[in-house]
Amino acid sequence: MKLSKFPANLVFCIVIACIIAYMSAVIAQPKPSQTNSSIKLTPIQLKVLRSLGLKVALPTYIPANFQAEKVLVEAGRENVQGLRYFVIYQNFSANKCFAIESASGGIGDLPSGTRSYPINSSIFGKSLLEFGLYGNAKQPTLLSQWLGEQNGPFYRFVGTGVVPELSDCSNITPQEAVKISQSIRYLD
Repeated sequence: MKLSKFPANLVFCIVIACIIAYMSAVIAQPKPSQTNSSIKLTPIQLKVLRSLGLKVALPTYIPANFQAEKVLVEAGRENVQGLRYFVIYQNFSANKCFAIESASGGIGDLPSGTRSYPINSSIFGKSLLEFGLYGNAKQPTLLSQWLGEQNGPFYRFVGTGVVPELSDCSNITPQEAVKISQSIRYLD
């Protein structure tokens, strides 16, 4: 079958769709980091995060064998939190995961869980990591109170089950979650 039988617009649309599919795969699959002190995002992931116009903050401490698996961004009228990003970290060999979430606004206080762990961030001050039922979780999970300056943006640790993207893995320890939360820093 000759390509010339298809209208030019159809061929153009197919090429654009292929490019978009490829870029989505690249954004979702970063190169793994070789260091335990800081997980690097791919240049494309960083570009996507910075395109939101928010101050990007991520943890400088990530437990061994975890890598940034996926970066999700949201902006729009339906999103009450305004601009938002979500970076999912995963350890495939241990089937554990967590995320760091950021929102430009529209946040509220988190109800206390059955157990609270203190967070003392040198950047954002004191907060709490809660252990309880949150979001879509069917069993107790970890979720921190929002960290951030008074007018935002705001950041928090998100444990398994809170959102569908974190439903097929298990939590890290509360102590590791606190250590990760305390290490959140602004990117240059």
